[in-house]
Amino acid sequence: MTDTKTNQSLNNLLVFESAARRGSFTRAAEDLGISQPAVSHAMRLLEADLGVALFERQHKGVQTTEAGKYLLEQVGMGLSLIDQALREVRGMQAHQVTLAVSTATATWWLLPRIARFKQMHPDIELRVITTDTDLDLARERIDLAVTLGADDFAHYQRWHFVDEEIFPVCSPKFLKENPLPDLKALAHSPLLLLEERYRPRMAWKDWLARFGISLPRQPRLFRFNDYSIVLQAAIEGQGVAQGWRHIVQPLIAQGLLVRPIDASVTTDQPLYITAPQGKALRTDVAYLKDWLVAEASTS
Repeated sequence: MTDTKTNQSLNNLLVFESAARRGSFTRAAEDLGISQPAVSHAMRLLEADLGVALFERQHKGVQTTEAGKYLLEQVGMGLSLIDQALREVRGMQAHQVTLAVSTATATWWLLPRIARFKQMHPDIELRVITTDTDLDLARERIDLAVTLGADDFAHYQRWHFVDEEIFPVCSPKFLKENPLPDLKALAHSPLLLLEERYRPRMAWKDWLARFGISLPRQPRLFRFNDYSIVLQAAIEGQGVAQGWRHIVQPLIAQGLLVRPIDASVTTDQPLYITAPQGKALRTDVAYLKDWLVAEASTS
């Protein structure tokens, strides 16, 4: 009897979480695949068991009372802990580590280096997610992410990855055909611009302003929304791109890109390796974090 009652109570809590989060018994029923009367009945049982009203029934939907809001918060925390525990148990078996990085970082920084990590840790399965948006690491089950800036990630664990240093880059052929003696000449050159939708990045206008230079009234800007395409266009000689040091340094070393001018800007928004807050890193995740930091220090 005790087990049956306990199971029923847990089931009622799950129904409550859905109803409170959705603000509707009907939507909760749709989410859970049960009938609306079943949701209503479960909530009456839970309120009777607790001796307190959890909802204010309204004409359209329901609204949680103060007691309901508190219970939702606590149940949500409990479900998060359960989800975390399940994820960690799966990780113990699979030794899988999930890393989220931008497409450009994955293409130009990570892939040329990843073989070294696999040689060092052949038992760790690395799962790489490319994204140009900032994800909820815990909700998306991401162990580590490389993120720009610290302000939006104060509630995460974080470790310095690289400073955000930006300088012009172009192909050797472009520079030979379009000499750039100074920054004024650069401002009048074909400029390849990254227009990132989700993260604000330093544009050419802002970069040049650091040196007291303005773009002409009709600048020769070619706009792209993917940094990998920006770099490919630069390699093909279509113009001058902004080069983030940690990404373009290997391309410079290979002779695919050159720095036409020595000017460089380091912003106050370094890149960090971030992880969900509130728990120690698993051993395999810590191995990846330490490897990323070590690799970044040599780039």
